[in-house]
Amino acid sequence: MVSQSGPQPEPQQKAPELAPAPTATTTDAPVPASTKRSARFWLIFVALCFCTLLSALDLGGVGTAAPTIVHDLNGGDFTWVSSAYTLSSAATIPISGNMANIFGRRPILLIGIILFCNWKRSLRLCAVDGGSYTVQGAGGGMVQSLTSIVIADLVSLRERGMYMSITGMIWSVGTAIGPVVTGSLSEKASWRWLFYLNLPLSGVTWVVVLAFLRLHTPRESLWTKLGRVDWLGNAMIIASASACMLALTWGGVRFAWSSPQILAPLILGLCGLVIAQYYESRWPVQPTIPLRLLTNRTSLAGYTATFVQGMVIIGVTFYLPTWFQSVRGATPIASGLYFLPMVMTISPAAIVQSLLVAKTGKYRLINLFGWCFLLLGVGLLISVKANTSIGVLVVCQIIMGVGMGFLYATTFVILAPLDVTDNAAAVALLTFLRIFSQAWGVNIAGAILQNSLQTRIPASLISSLPPAEEIAYTIIPLISSMPQALKTQVQDAFLQSLRNVWIAMAILSGIGLCTLVLIKDLPLRTTTDKKWDTVSEKPDPERALVANAPVEINLNGQSGTAEKQDV
Repeated sequence: MVSQSGPQPEPQQKAPELAPAPTATTTDAPVPASTKRSARFWLIFVALCFCTLLSALDLGGVGTAAPTIVHDLNGGDFTWVSSAYTLSSAATIPISGNMANIFGRRPILLIGIILFCNWKRSLRLCAVDGGSYTVQGAGGGMVQSLTSIVIADLVSLRERGMYMSITGMIWSVGTAIGPVVTGSLSEKASWRWLFYLNLPLSGVTWVVVLAFLRLHTPRESLWTKLGRVDWLGNAMIIASASACMLALTWGGVRFAWSSPQILAPLILGLCGLVIAQYYESRWPVQPTIPLRLLTNRTSLAGYTATFVQGMVIIGVTFYLPTWFQSVRGATPIASGLYFLPMVMTISPAAIVQSLLVAKTGKYRLINLFGWCFLLLGVGLLISVKANTSIGVLVVCQIIMGVGMGFLYATTFVILAPLDVTDNAAAVALLTFLRIFSQAWGVNIAGAILQNSLQTRIPASLISSLPPAEEIAYTIIPLISSMPQALKTQVQDAFLQSLRNVWIAMAILSGIGLCTLVLIKDLPLRTTTDKKWDTVSEKPDPERALVANAPVEINLNGQSGTAEKQDV
């Protein structure tokens, strides 16, 4: 452990074994975090909020526009298009955290915004295809990852909940506005405007980040930095994640779940992820996923809960608008409005939990409340019928929203046992699991819906659809024009099929609740990592002392001094 005193002690003879000790370079960086934020800090935070809003608007609007998009494009694998976004997001997050440690935060974030803008796709008339959506997903993953990393750099863990809640509120507003705006565009103009809007929004965000996000950047040659990137480890992670995604996307839609086309990539992908982590733990100079992130039970339980939580949240938020449009016959804009109670509840709940954690320093009980509320809300959703009142549906959504907001506290579970110098790697892995789990959630829920509909929709109607058609999103625009008898039969098929989706989400919520058994309440750090301070701050004698003066270290009961080394 590294400690700093005011006056320097009398010279001591340096113990030989202390010279190369890593402790002096990994624990002397944290400095006391100030609760008084400078104007530069708030400008940076505004830039990060712009990034969050940009990503949320796009992701929030796609689910509402999905039936219209698929119908206008004469069908197609919309689940694959959506999965392409989540897959590329998840695949690029680990390497973005690795590169942010090597090249600095701002360059990687600016590259992410450029990829997310994806001007080529935004200007094309046929805006939705797997390839261009993959590029945008890569940018979206980098934006989400770097936003969380920069906040972790500038705000201590004890105070961080409030700032994460604010970005969560921005995300909720974006996902709430997205469906309404997209629904309006789908009805009154064209869903393609959802993609055209990326151009000006991305441009403004890029300029704001370029102007205000000025953090310290490692000073090394380009070749030295490139040599530190964990290329092989990232390649293994990307390839393995892609194999898993292909299996999840094709399962039950193009091929049977028991077919070699599904089992082979799924098994190879899962084995590849295990092998990648083994490689990460032994050989890379600067691993993308250090093994130390997973060697304590609290962080491991937090990462597990994050994965389960991601599947549940995306399963509910992606397919609840589908329920309104199919079972209740709502228009795209109406389904977006019906969806508001949940998304507008998440942020206030997240703010409440952040205040509670900051006040008490305890996060385990908050997570317990979160999982209980989420499980209760999804359980109530299972019981809804076609004629259930709007009031009951609003209550279900509010309960789920409170649970989702309280589960923001999972971040504390993961980071509390770790050193602040692991912020980038830990946050990148957290974001990776969150996005990767959403890919699993979308595809698992989509497979359940697809397979259930195939057994309940009249065979004559299914046979009239092109092969490999996404049944749900192709049929929904046709429901209003069907004869009453067929319309009732189809709506009941959607009701029963989506109920199966809710049952699966309830089971997953129960699994998430069980992870609390492994979680401990640990002290929350009140320090930040000075290595990533803003460059515009005025010189601070205390920080200069930390950065330049010798530090006293204690290893195995022996004391000595060592000069601070750059890492």
